Amino acid sequence: MRRARLIGIVLVAVLVLAGCGSLTPVTEEGVEIRDLYNILFVAAAIIFVLVEAAIVFAVVRYRRRNDMLPPQFHGNNLLEVVWTVVPLLIVAGLFVVSWGVLNRVEAKADDPRVTVNVLGFQWQWQFTYQGERVPLPAGQPPEDLTIKGTIAKPPVVYLPVGEPIRFNTQAQDVIHSFYVREFLFKRDAFPDHTNTFDITITEPGDYGGQCTEYCGLAHQAMRFTIRAVDRPEYERWLAKAKKEAASGCPDDPNPRSIAAKDIAFNKDCLAGPVNRPFEIEFENQEAVPHNVAFFEGKDASAPRVLPQDETPVFPGPETKTYQLPALKAGAYYFHCDAHPGMSGKLNVRSG
Repeated sequence: MRRARLIGIVLVAVLVLAGCGSLTPVTEEGVEIRDLYNILFVAAAIIFVLVEAAIVFAVVRYRRRNDMLPPQFHGNNLLEVVWTVVPLLIVAGLFVVSWGVLNRVEAKADDPRVTVNVLGFQWQWQFTYQGERVPLPAGQPPEDLTIKGTIAKPPVVYLPVGEPIRFNTQAQDVIHSFYVREFLFKRDAFPDHTNTFDITITEPGDYGGQCTEYCGLAHQAMRFTIRAVDRPEYERWLAKAKKEAASGCPDDPNPRSIAAKDIAFNKDCLAGPVNRPFEIEFENQEAVPHNVAFFEGKDASAPRVLPQDETPVFPGPETKTYQLPALKAGAYYFHCDAHPGMSGKLNVRSG
């Protein structure tokens, strides 16, 4: 009996400790997932305790004292019905509950006010606010806003609380995975395929996210922060961010220089004057080959500003200076030909 009590204490301790690591979710979908987990955990715990109790009882009650077998019997219709019907009912009940939660978590809002396109690449994240409908200052272009991180400076993504947010996830190179611990949510991002889901954040705060699908050498550096705020603060931030994005690189004292290290550019914004030639200085600070290639559009499908033989890929440490021709006002795309995930925008503007 002493052994049986010890086993019972250990089992209770295991169950208590298993429940200590529970996390309070901060999204409506996370609450659904948490509640489903609790139901499954309780069902599994009850079955575990019953099975272990039966095993302990059999070991203690029928432990061998001699070579004689205990009385044997064969066939019991009641037991056979019970051990067939009861598991069937348990599985059917859990299936119905799980199906309902899955449908609610996967439900899509009819017309979400915020849509964010998420692009994972080796080894960081890019978030683009698609067609955000908020009052903007007079003269400010209603363009999409893109927040792009680097290994040294992961992105901080502002989102409003209390309303559904549509995410469209995709990968540029290999499979990545969008995961936020406090959301209790994970969704893979694939090349040439878009995964769409809605999330409604219920609590303001900063929530760390990361890639949870091993994707290469700097996988551990693929981090980002979701900053959940109320709608007025979100609109103020969005207007400010769009204004700054339209004005070139306002926080950069030297917007005509760029460097590469740890397979990432140190910035994603460059600026140059309108209608006159200018130089961009590029310093490759590592032995990995890089370059900066400029394009006359929003992506690499547009014609190059400079011929490819004028922007060759080269290993560092070394510095090259690119001579750009006179360009019209606008935004031009740039990236590294060897690592297209290293990219940004060249703003050509007056002043």
